[in-house]
Amino acid sequence: MAKTYSTGTWCPSKGRAPDHTRLPLDGVREPDPPPYGRTPPSETARRLGMTIRLLRVARGWSQETLAAVAGLDRTFVGAIERAERNITLVSAEKIAKAFDMTVAELLASCGRTENKLIK
Repeated sequence: MAKTYSTGTWCPSKGRAPDHTRLPLDGVREPDPPPYGRTPPSETARRLGMTIRLLRVARGWSQETLAAVAGLDRTFVGAIERAERNITLVSAEKIAKAFDMTVAELLASCGRTENKLIK
């Protein structure tokens, strides 16, 4: 049994707490786990990825070439094209600059058809 010390408390290193300090666990359970998996990409992300891929292929570049010119990782460029990753404004600026475009032109070209997109 736990010893009582001058402070009137029990010493954790000497044993368990007295039963009166335990809380009842009736109705207590683990929280629900977070939802696993990825949320489906938005239509805008898909169109932007398709636009980047079309611009890249139209110039005859590989993903590695675009990544090197833009200063990004090759796997990140591929994930953007497949709409698996969200793109930041900084990354959009780097990609647009690699294509000699502004971010506004890159985003505006997402709504165009394939024939108008490739210059």
